[in-house]
Amino acid sequence: MKTIVIGGGPAGCAAAYTLSKQGHDVLLFEASDQVGGRTKQLRRDGFNLATGALFLMGGIYPRTSALLAEMGHDRDIVPWGGASELQDKDDSRYPVSFVSLLSYLRIPVLSLGDKLKVAMAGLRLHLRPGASNPFDGAELAAFDKGEDLETWSRKNLGERAYEYIVRPIMDFLYAVPASWLSTPFPHAIIQQAHKMKLSVPPGGVGQVSEWFVQAAKRAEVRLSTPVERVERSSQGYRVFANGEAHDADGLVVATEAFVAAKLLEPYIDADARSRLTEAPYTDYAHVAIGYAKSPWPNYPTDIVLPVGVGGTRNIGAIVLHSRRHPGSVPKGGELVGVYFNTPPLAHMSDEDIKREALEAAIKAFGAAPDPTFVHLFRYDRGLTIAGPGHYSKLDAVHKAMPPRVCLAGDYFSQAGVEAAVFSGERAAQMLDRAMH
Repeated sequence: MKTIVIGGGPAGCAAAYTLSKQGHDVLLFEASDQVGGRTKQLRRDGFNLATGALFLMGGIYPRTSALLAEMGHDRDIVPWGGASELQDKDDSRYPVSFVSLLSYLRIPVLSLGDKLKVAMAGLRLHLRPGASNPFDGAELAAFDKGEDLETWSRKNLGERAYEYIVRPIMDFLYAVPASWLSTPFPHAIIQQAHKMKLSVPPGGVGQVSEWFVQAAKRAEVRLSTPVERVERSSQGYRVFANGEAHDADGLVVATEAFVAAKLLEPYIDADARSRLTEAPYTDYAHVAIGYAKSPWPNYPTDIVLPVGVGGTRNIGAIVLHSRRHPGSVPKGGELVGVYFNTPPLAHMSDEDIKREALEAAIKAFGAAPDPTFVHLFRYDRGLTIAGPGHYSKLDAVHKAMPPRVCLAGDYFSQAGVEAAVFSGERAAQMLDRAMH
């Protein structure tokens, strides 16, 4: 049977690979000039810039890891230790490992009482049930009690642990206040944190999508081909793109939620349409600063995470990308990524963001000459955010789809490569079952 996948991010590419593997002919439409969505790579001046996602997370990315192994690319990914340090407001530095929650208990600003409180909260989490898959929205919904992460953290971990453990980790990963986030996802991550290992494909995270379409032997990819509308037809569905009509027996729509709502508007009810249209996306910005010659070749850590009690922080993390992804820089060069939190962006111009990024990089790593370039990535709708009630609200949309139409996208659980890949594979499997 013939299927069409709309959207060439990790979700759409995983769906195309899965459908092809199941024996379907697949036509994938991507509006951009390359696959990868918010994970795609951008080449500039000999550098390979990550437009969004920075790493894979090993054992807590079970479907991504399994599909990479299935395609034979598990041997290609490059491990990354994620050596980090917390940068306090007085510029004190506390070494930690981004992938080891226990390492945060060694920082001197936490009292013995703080550490005992954190240890007890961790033990309670490990003894109680949680989502076995942190990226399955249906599972997460079952553990969503309506509490936000900041409220839970302050109550169960204490003020200092919230400021020095929860905030720096979540600022880097999701760039929004913990009060905007529900608890099931971070709880599930804590329960499985011992399995976390960071890695990056040699071509950057965008290469995951490229590998999917390369391995999808029955798939044809149309780049720079935005889909204009979808209609029902005698065969199933007719998709219009670049002025041409294409027929298919079934569809996977792997776009942003609001785009899916627009394309499917004639065929879904008002409730499903509003759930998709209102799925929360936040502003997002990061700055890539390139140096032809690294000013800090011997700096001891790869990530600096600003911390401190109280107040807002414009920046969530500063990263040396030559350590994270050696292929991102020319020989001897350095690429610094400065990742901003969402709330202050409403009051910052592009020039404000770039100026503050340069200042943060120097404050984090030391003096440096003028860079080769300063490249701003800024998105009005950059990250999906799962607040309390999000998972059940979006999971219900699956049942409202017309026959042989399945949705995929990271907005069903929590922004991330695994969320996208899991949803894409699942959508393909659901469509395959519907067509048999």
